[in-house]
Amino acid sequence: MRTLLTGLSEWQWLGALTARLAVGLLFFFSGRGKLFVAERREQMRESLVAAGIPFASINAIFVSTVEFVFGLLLILGALTPLACIMLGGVMVVAIATSAIKNIKVPSLLGWLSEFLYLPEVLYLVILFWLFLSGPGWLSVDRFVFEAR
Repeated sequence: MRTLLTGLSEWQWLGALTARLAVGLLFFFSGRGKLFVAERREQMRESLVAAGIPFASINAIFVSTVEFVFGLLLILGALTPLACIMLGGVMVVAIATSAIKNIKVPSLLGWLSEFLYLPEVLYLVILFWLFLSGPGWLSVDRFVFEAR
């Protein structure tokens, strides 16, 4: 058992790669759809209006661009800390302006349970982990910054 547990740390890079790919692809495809499909961009604009975000048309393009560009960087493991900060910022705003308003539970434990169940919270936790741990072995950041 000890060999199994200690040997697993050698495979940490695979966890980081899987997290980067899953979350990066989610943001990349989401941003791509909102940027290049007029109906999706309009849905995004309407969501921002409903959330009370000012300059909804401009912010729809801005947020979609952030998701697209930084999602791609996350997939590649390039500028990973910056990508995590930018995408994390999008998640914090999404949680604060719309996701949290949908929680209608009277008890504190029930509210916390519903809050932790939000996908935006999970994405934020994964981005925070990647920010602190780095992109892993198979990444552009590793090849660029460790080559020096």
